[in-house]
Amino acid sequence: MKIVIIGTGVAGSVMSDMLQSKGFEVVLLEKESSPGGMCKSYYKQGFTYEYGPHILAIHNCSQKSANYLRSKIETVETQLTSGSFVNGQLTYYPPSIFSAEKINLKYLVEKEILNLPKTPDETNFESYLISKVGKTLYGLFFYSFTKKFWKIEPRLLSSEWAKIRHLGEDIMTKKMFFNKKWCAYPKKDWNELFYNLLKNKNVLYDIEVKKVDFKEKHVLIQNGNRIKYDFLISTMHIDELFGYSRGKLDYAGYRIRPEIIDRKHFAMLDATPIAMTYYPDLSVPHCRVSDYGSFQKKNDYPYDNRTIVTFETPDNSCRFYPFTDEKNEMKFKEYLNLASQEDCVLSFGRMGLYKYLTSDTTVEMAFRAMDYISNWSNLAANNRLKAYFNIRGDWKN
Repeated sequence: MKIVIIGTGVAGSVMSDMLQSKGFEVVLLEKESSPGGMCKSYYKQGFTYEYGPHILAIHNCSQKSANYLRSKIETVETQLTSGSFVNGQLTYYPPSIFSAEKINLKYLVEKEILNLPKTPDETNFESYLISKVGKTLYGLFFYSFTKKFWKIEPRLLSSEWAKIRHLGEDIMTKKMFFNKKWCAYPKKDWNELFYNLLKNKNVLYDIEVKKVDFKEKHVLIQNGNRIKYDFLISTMHIDELFGYSRGKLDYAGYRIRPEIIDRKHFAMLDATPIAMTYYPDLSVPHCRVSDYGSFQKKNDYPYDNRTIVTFETPDNSCRFYPFTDEKNEMKFKEYLNLASQEDCVLSFGRMGLYKYLTSDTTVEMAFRAMDYISNWSNLAANNRLKAYFNIRGDWKN
C-alpha cells in the first residue's frame, strides 16, 4: 500500500518513520525546500534559533513518547525559564503570590486567594482563570496578553486553552518555568531530528498541494501533475483539505524578528537568565521576547557575551494556534464529520486535527493513530469519527 503524507513537520515526519518501520511504502510531499515546519532551526551569523522557542519535554505524554524522541536526536538537559514584564517591572511567570509581592500587590492578592472557590468555574477562559488566581493576577498577567495575542475578548475563549497551557497552577509557588519533568534542547539543532526521521524516506520538496481528489484518490499539485495514493495522511489545515467548504477556521499566530544582542542574556531575574519574557501591556507591540542563548547550552563562539533573541508580534494571518471558542469548535466538528466519510484519508496533527500540540504530544498522537491505520478503511464512518476523537485526545494529551 502506497501512503502519501502531506507535510514534513513533526506530525508528518514522525508518522512516516513509524509507518516505514512497519513496512509501508511512504511518499512525503513538502511545499518548502526543507523539512521541519514550525520546528525547523534557522541560522543567523552562526546563531541558532527557531520560530519561537522549542524544547524537547514531557508535557502531557507518556515515557514511551519521550523515549522515542530521545532515540531520534541527541539532546542536552536544560530549563525553559519565563518571566513577565508587569507594571514596569520584570516579575515571576507563571504568576504567583511571589509575583504579586515583587510588584507590591501581595496583600491584595492574598485576600483574593483566600476567597477563591474550591472548584474552578469552567464557563470560559476568563471565568476559569479568575477562579484559579483571582481578579488581580488575572488582570495583570492574562487579560491584556490574551486580548493582544488572540485579538478577542478572553471570555470568548473556552477554558480549554487555559487547561492545555496549565495556566493558573501553583500560585503559592515561586516558579519561572513550566515543565517539572524532562526538559532538553537538541545538542545541535532541530534540523537533526528531521534528518534522522526522514533518512531513507522518499521526500518530494517544493511540492505545493492545490487540491485532493478523494474520489480519484490523487493529489493535484501546483504544476498540474497528479500524485496517486492508496492511503493519504494530511497534516495540512483540515479546512484547506476540504476546500474551505464549511468556512475558514480561525487561528492565532505571530511573526518573529530575530536580533543578535551584545550581552550574555536578554533579561535576568534573581540572577537567573530568562528564556521567555512576556509583555502583556497592550501598548507594547510584541507579546514575547525569547532568548535562545539562555537554554540552548551553546557556550562557544559566537555566543561569548552575545545571544540571539526573537521579538514575537501577534499576527493572526499566521495560522498556528487553533481558537478554542464555540464557533470554531462547531466548525471543526463539521470538518471532522467530512473527514470521517473518507475511508482512505487521515487528517492528522496540529493543523489536521485543529489542536495545539508540542513535539512530545505530537508523538503521543502518532502512537494512537498507528493503532488504527491498518484497519481504517474497514471502519464504518461513525467508528472513524470515534477514532478521530480518540486520536486527537483531550487537553491532557
